[in-house]
Amino acid sequence: MKKIAIVTRCIIAGGIEKALISMINSIDRSKYKITIFVMAKGGEFEKFISGDIEIIPIYGYEKTTKEKIINNIKEGNIINAVKILFYTYIALNSRPGYEQEKYLAKILPKHKEVYDLAIAYHVPASFPVIYVINHLNARNKVGWIHSDATKYKKQIDKYYDYYKKFNKIYLVSKEGKEKFIGLYPDLSRKSEVFHNIISRDEIINLSQKGSGFRDKFKGIRILTVGRITHEKGHILIPEICKKLIDNKYNIRWYCIGDGDKRDELQEQINNYNLDNIVHLLGVKTNPYKYMKECDIYVQPSKEEGYCITIAEAKCLSKPIIFTNVTGAEEQIKHGKTGFIAEFDIDSIYKYLVKLIDDRELRDKLSENLTNEIVDTREEINKLYSILR
Repeated sequence: MKKIAIVTRCIIAGGIEKALISMINSIDRSKYKITIFVMAKGGEFEKFISGDIEIIPIYGYEKTTKEKIINNIKEGNIINAVKILFYTYIALNSRPGYEQEKYLAKILPKHKEVYDLAIAYHVPASFPVIYVINHLNARNKVGWIHSDATKYKKQIDKYYDYYKKFNKIYLVSKEGKEKFIGLYPDLSRKSEVFHNIISRDEIINLSQKGSGFRDKFKGIRILTVGRITHEKGHILIPEICKKLIDNKYNIRWYCIGDGDKRDELQEQINNYNLDNIVHLLGVKTNPYKYMKECDIYVQPSKEEGYCITIAEAKCLSKPIIFTNVTGAEEQIKHGKTGFIAEFDIDSIYKYLVKLIDDRELRDKLSENLTNEIVDTREEINKLYSILR
């Protein structure tokens, strides 16, 4: 049985993590043993990882650095305890990001076990990149980029020497690949597109389970799913809703997800007196019932690599408005399977009004999506080809 190691930050409720779980579920476990290394345990989506997969915390099972140092002293590893103290001190006094992670990596041992494949599965400039290259012993090493590299160029530049050591670099959209090799043309030969794995049948099946909207609202339901962060663009929603309400549109906008901008978003909702219009529903491990029941799906993202929630909304044939981010034109045929708006209030508002006013248009978009093939399970063969 061949062995695969996957390194990520934390298996939280997010698009990258959802894509990771879909990929893992596509791997034939009668032939491949999977181990996941995480920087922190306890993510909301850990429960979706099959019991046959071991999840190993990179920094150990101790909750604090102090506890780690004490345990090393008790075990007689005085040199290691001093090393942990020294590099932790330097890391805490270093710039956040690459400098910090470079020093924190020095307190970690290198694994003796040999893997057939090791994957750094997170944003392009992050600790998993360092860990896979420096700490895992693997015959093949792969970097996985889910973001628009042009947004992270300064950070990626610091990791460039690590990327040169990968056997393969996967990017989740064609446009994402083009942007990446535009920045780093010497890495073009090892760069390839690997779309996030989506199963339409599975999404449809999940949409028939659990509960959806509980209110008795009879107007137009608008839905957005994703972490409430700067990159996902939720901050535009209250002002768009205010324009819709001021123009007498009977709508409610529901947001599934959580994140560091939730309080700021709630404050905006309060400022516009939209408490009964914009509803923050929190994390839902199965958002598909809500997707199925909504009238329009909107993803107002500022940044994307290849948006997995758009792919899921397509599986359920929902009329879609998506912002003009990396991968948008690959996912949406403007005017046929949805609309691609600019990242601004007026543009998103314009397409919402167009869809709200025209039921036939909504039905036509849904029909076109029903006839479109939305299934990327064959992508897993690209991974198998590395392991042959």
